[in-house]
Amino acid sequence: MKITLICPVFPPEPAPSGVMTSQLGSRLGEDGHRVNLVVSFPSRPRGRLYEGYKRCLGRVEKQGRMQVIRSPSWLIGARRRYWSRVLENVTFGISSTFNAWRAGRPDVLIVETWPLFAVQLGMWLGRWWRVPVLYYVQDVYPEVMEDAGILRPGGIWSRWLRAWDRSLCLQSYKVVVISDSMRDLLRQNRRLPTERIAVIPNWVDPKELVPQDRNNAWRREMDIDPRLFVAMFAGTMGTVSGADVLIEVAKQLHQRPDILILCVGEGVLKDSMIAEARRAKLTNIRFEPFQPRERLSEVQASADAMLLTVRKDFRDGSVPSKLISYMAAGRPIVCAAPQRSGVVKSVEAAQAGIPIPPADSTAISRAIEHLAGRPDEAQRMGRNARDYFEKNLTLDRAYGKFTELFHEAVRPWKKPEPHQLTVEVERHRY
Repeated sequence: MKITLICPVFPPEPAPSGVMTSQLGSRLGEDGHRVNLVVSFPSRPRGRLYEGYKRCLGRVEKQGRMQVIRSPSWLIGARRRYWSRVLENVTFGISSTFNAWRAGRPDVLIVETWPLFAVQLGMWLGRWWRVPVLYYVQDVYPEVMEDAGILRPGGIWSRWLRAWDRSLCLQSYKVVVISDSMRDLLRQNRRLPTERIAVIPNWVDPKELVPQDRNNAWRREMDIDPRLFVAMFAGTMGTVSGADVLIEVAKQLHQRPDILILCVGEGVLKDSMIAEARRAKLTNIRFEPFQPRERLSEVQASADAMLLTVRKDFRDGSVPSKLISYMAAGRPIVCAAPQRSGVVKSVEAAQAGIPIPPADSTAISRAIEHLAGRPDEAQRMGRNARDYFEKNLTLDRAYGKFTELFHEAVRPWKKPEPHQLTVEVERHRY
């Protein structure tokens, strides 16, 4: 089977969706499929082109048994202005669709790209080719923009974009979402029947992220006292993450010198958080940049608890990818999110942490102190997290669901074999 997948992020960028695309493409290639991955030139998270790359119309790289086609786009820059994001969407949509067309007609086209303009171009290409298109949704727009405060909920722009996204859903063979709660959101806001939506949760390769001892080499390199209880936020400190609440948490825990809040990652909130921590002279919160992916196990294992925060008005338009790596690391999770959200349901189902209301600094502080004072309970929650991960959130489980969906999608487009045509002719004769 020939499979083309369009995705705007890809290694060496650290974004989890790009890493998963690479893993999916590699596994498909190993199974004998011909795979084209149409991706962008690497520039995230800092918005600058990586060293060794020079943008051109289409750079082809052979990675194992898959072909990676780099497509140019507008660079969003370090400040990530809104208009630069629009230009990134438009330019990558045009270049990726062109390069997908140049790669030739596939049996299945997977569109996992910037909404909504870039997705629309992919849908038109699939219609022109007459092949099934899978609309692979990591974040639901415009709901994510409403949560971030960019659009007014229920406003004319939100209604128009929601109608456009419904049209894209109906143009696809199926919409692939990453959680049951996201499926429910699309059923309600897009008026889609359940059978038009497939749920395939995100994943982490269990061989890539394994539980380790907390007093490991990375923790020693960071000069973190082994006696400290480390509560770690690891991932993107973006607007929707609500990570800035951790400054208030640090203020409330300033009389607990045995507890350290460690934030590892980047994002638009990071600079303001660092500035506020300095103004308040907080010594119990530290900030580190994204770490090399090959050290992810060490980084997260150095924590005693993981922190998952979202904004108070968070909906299930997106699912924090950090939840999966937290569970894979085998650490308890302080989950500050709405009670009915998908992340809370997952933590509760796994019995892997403490769910609390979002943006509640007092509740977060108390949960951290609770785990710091009960190491046996924290370790039990961590074991539960890893068990849940191995049963539900691995690459093998996701790959099996994807291959089933691919075969289901191509069946209506598959031409009958010559002997089948002969049988049909004979039937019509009599």
